[in-house]
Amino acid sequence: MAQPAEHRRDPAPDAPRHPDASGPPRFAGQKVLIVDDDRRGAFALGSALSARGLTVVQAATGPDGLAAVEHDPTIRAVLLDIALPGLDGYATAARIRELDHGAATPIIAVTFEASNADRAKALAAGMDEHVPKPVDVPRLLRVLAELLN
Repeated sequence: MAQPAEHRRDPAPDAPRHPDASGPPRFAGQKVLIVDDDRRGAFALGSALSARGLTVVQAATGPDGLAAVEHDPTIRAVLLDIALPGLDGYATAARIRELDHGAATPIIAVTFEASNADRAKALAAGMDEHVPKPVDVPRLLRVLAELLN
């Protein structure tokens, strides 16, 4: 049975709101980069983010992600898998931070490495936040809204 409106609890009272306060945050015109070697997972996440108004760019390797950040200063955030082949997410994040405009680009670890120790390691490596897979899209949107606004 549904609860009366006056007794419903807002599931995310601190979530940023847009003019249509009943829906998720919208990000019209903002660009994010997803760096993940899992094409299907990256596609699914990209589709969910595109539906919220984000422009999504994808890279399958750390070097490709680095090149994207280096050559496109309009990228506002990087969603970075940790377990990348070759240049892993930690090394990729460190290299992004070395770029002039990369220092201000929020980097969010999006990974199956989901323990508190994994989160601490990601933050210590210079990432701004850690979101475990499978991705809770509403949570990721709240994190993005906080970091981008």
